[in-house]
Amino acid sequence: MATHLNPPQEAPYMKNATFYLLDNDTTVNGLSAVEQLVCEIAAERWRAGKRVLIACEDEKQAIRLDEALWARP
Repeated sequence: MATHLNPPQEAPYMKNATFYLLDNDTTVNGLSAVEQLVCEIAAERWRAGKRVLIACEDEKQAIRLDEALWARP
């Protein structure tokens, strides 16, 4: 007698990941490509009502990102 197994259904709490390939040698307004993307994603998530935490390499980077985020419309 054969047993039929249903394929697992995707859970509503399933996590996902997005990977980005960036040229980090370029800077715009003092921000690297990674820092620019961090600002875009953080602002997008904040507008969607999500909590945002950005782990910076050092205090200088934290200040740059803080200033860039406050300057966004």
